[in-house]
Amino acid sequence: MEKYSATIKNGFKYTLKRNIKKYTQNIKMPEKDLGKKQYYSFLSIPVREHHIFYEAFSGLGVLDNPRAIFLQLLKDPAFEDMIHIWSISDMDMAKDNIKEFEDLPNVRFVKRESEDYYRYLASSKYLVSNSTFGYFFVKRPEQTYINTWHGVPTKYMGYEHTVERVENARGPARNFLGADYLISANKFMTEVMYKRAYKLDGLYEGTTLEIGYPRSDLLINADIKKVKQKLEDIGIKTDKKIILYAPTWKGNLYNQLEYDVEEFKNTVKKFSENIDQSKYRIYLRVHYFLYKILAEDSELKDILIPFTIDTNELLSVVDILISDYSSIFFDFLITGRPIVFYVPDLKEYESGRGLYVPVNTLPGIVSSDLDEVASSLDAICKNRKEYCDFYKPQLDEMNRWCTYNDDGLSTQRLINIIFKDYTYLSSRNQDIIKTFDEGKKKVLICVNSKQKSNAFWAEFYQKLKKYDFKTTDVTVLVTSFKDLESKKYFNNLPDEVRVLVWFALPFVIEASKTFYDREALRAFGDVHFDEVLVEGDINEYFADFANNLNGLYENEPQQG
Repeated sequence: MEKYSATIKNGFKYTLKRNIKKYTQNIKMPEKDLGKKQYYSFLSIPVREHHIFYEAFSGLGVLDNPRAIFLQLLKDPAFEDMIHIWSISDMDMAKDNIKEFEDLPNVRFVKRESEDYYRYLASSKYLVSNSTFGYFFVKRPEQTYINTWHGVPTKYMGYEHTVERVENARGPARNFLGADYLISANKFMTEVMYKRAYKLDGLYEGTTLEIGYPRSDLLINADIKKVKQKLEDIGIKTDKKIILYAPTWKGNLYNQLEYDVEEFKNTVKKFSENIDQSKYRIYLRVHYFLYKILAEDSELKDILIPFTIDTNELLSVVDILISDYSSIFFDFLITGRPIVFYVPDLKEYESGRGLYVPVNTLPGIVSSDLDEVASSLDAICKNRKEYCDFYKPQLDEMNRWCTYNDDGLSTQRLINIIFKDYTYLSSRNQDIIKTFDEGKKKVLICVNSKQKSNAFWAEFYQKLKKYDFKTTDVTVLVTSFKDLESKKYFNNLPDEVRVLVWFALPFVIEASKTFYDREALRAFGDVHFDEVLVEGDINEYFADFANNLNGLYENEPQQG
């Protein structure tokens, strides 16, 4: 097996710069980077066996699947010694969430990216997220990481995203590979999202629990009276039936929201004009980024549902749902209530990003015409049963493959399996999938995105195409990039190739075998590769990184 040597040597200027950074980083380091350095120091403290750390939507609140798991553990006497820690990004915005549990001595709230945040993230036995932890995150071997994600997919995601697919996949893919457990609502989600869209098939070595979605329990088992009281307490009236308009995130580019606020306001106005306002009220549930914009609008702020109200608890009191291709409609299916699909950009979306669910299978009217949708709302208000009966075949078919695990017991199954080591499943439809490993040869290729030679990149592409993907699983680990040329190149590698992105840590750590073991965990979790290669010019870091994976690293003192 070849031992790699750096072809890009750390010269005098580089070494001097690194040494200066090492000795000044505690004094002059930006606060956001200092927190990450603190996190690495906390990785040496003992793991707290009774601590469980939760994060939903990057600290938005006590919400979604993590909320369902949290509530179930809270009421189970077997876990009365458990300390529950929630990551919160904005304490003021989440104040109603915090108030709900602030009197419980075993529940704590920490500000996201604070010193306490990093300490608990590094030392809690259990980690629960419905999204992603940052590039610096390393799951320690003693920790148990549960990633639930936040919805059954309707639109192309991950590596199947038609624009910037590597950028869209990199954070979730890294987190999924590092997780001990992935939670899946159904077989569709397992096959389409985890295995295919994020290319976990053939690589992921953890366990997938295809047992239903915990957050669905919050809808099925909701205390309607309490949910309505929560809404009343924040000024949302419940004296009439609720119509909820809940469009999805819109945007082709990674993390770039695309909305015309005036058009949005006109849409809401049109809906309102076509309902029986003596019996119905319209409220909005929008993406968090859009919420921050609309909350400042005098015409819309009073009908916005804040994020301190969990979506699935909210759905329990919703009579009619208007959405587009948001996964919220999957959650709502179990109610059997009317769904209206308003998709003004359907043609553009199908060509620009793509949908997993054909529009002709959706259990409700699907239209890009605002007048037609508004008229349908009027018709539903006047004759709800006729509308539901008309779309019942589509509803029944979608419930058949989507909601078959939604029995109000999904969270209990999760807790039994992960926390109680009790693996009995009540239905043959439920599954515990131990690995996605297909038995192929697993190859990792490390490459530096900063190489300037066009000839190298052309040759590298041809090398990738020569692999027999029927017998070989290929992963490229590339250093992070932002330039358009690199984006174009890596987003257009052969579809069979999985591209993972490596980000340098913003501080200096003494290099050692422990350091490189941890770097592998940070990049791709517990995955074991059969062959590790380095292509092109490499620095000392990647030479030693690859050598360590190949069992050839010599622990010589140097800077990592």
